[in-house]
Amino acid sequence: MCAGALQSPQLLMLSGIGDAAALAGLGIAPRAHVPGVGRRLRDHVDFVMAYASRARDLIGLMPADIVAALGSAVRYRRDRTGIFTSNVAEAGGFVRSSPELAAPDLQLHFCIGILESHGRKLHASRGFSTHVCVLRPKSSGSVSLQSADPLAPPAIDPGFYADPADLEAMVRGFKVARNIMDSPLLAPVRGRDLFTAGVASDDAIRDVLRRRSDTIYHPVGTCRMGVDDDAVVDPQLRVRGVAALRVADASIMPTLIGGNTNAPAMMIGEKAVDLIRGERRLAAPGRSPAIALP
Repeated sequence: MCAGALQSPQLLMLSGIGDAAALAGLGIAPRAHVPGVGRRLRDHVDFVMAYASRARDLIGLMPADIVAALGSAVRYRRDRTGIFTSNVAEAGGFVRSSPELAAPDLQLHFCIGILESHGRKLHASRGFSTHVCVLRPKSSGSVSLQSADPLAPPAIDPGFYADPADLEAMVRGFKVARNIMDSPLLAPVRGRDLFTAGVASDDAIRDVLRRRSDTIYHPVGTCRMGVDDDAVVDPQLRVRGVAALRVADASIMPTLIGGNTNAPAMMIGEKAVDLIRGERRLAAPGRSPAIALP
């Protein structure tokens, strides 16, 4: 199974694999009591600050931008150049919020457009944004079922800032991002501060962080791998108490990595293939059943 850190636990619970009492309360017949399903959700909490700009080499929805987009589309079709080649997040970086830290605890993403509400809220102007996220959060949340209806979305509690240490780390990250955005090098193109104008004190920063922080799409941990009773899958990715079922996505990560989860998730899939092939080789005629699994 490879449905991601939000849907993999949902599918397991709908199938009767999870906390037996919780499933029975929803009218789902428990098939395997695996209470760790859906627990220990971790994600990189993210904050965006954005500025309007009149620079022409940015993404926007002004009338001139819409007209220019037609020409850009033709240009991209012809020679694969221009604004349509952008991935929007043009640059990124890893930084330490304190010189005492041994490794970066913050990640930055820089975008050539104004991003708000994951792109659902559009702005009729050009601009640029910077994201800052806490790489190793201590907070955790959960994924649970709202009902036995498979078409109903799961109840997702990311648990952001449940541990106060994450909020304080993000306060430091806010200041790092603000210092970059206030750079004199950006002064010629920097316009109005859209989300954080007037935010100066630590209390004001905490307030805007609580109101505007969101996910950067890195959920993990809801089908955690381990050898303890709260683990969902074992080191071979096999679901505890269920035959012939593996989970192979970011939900099996015991904790968050210090960066993006896309490549590690693909590596988990590749490892699952190796494990399955290894078992098939051992089951082939003439193979000794005493050979240990890889």
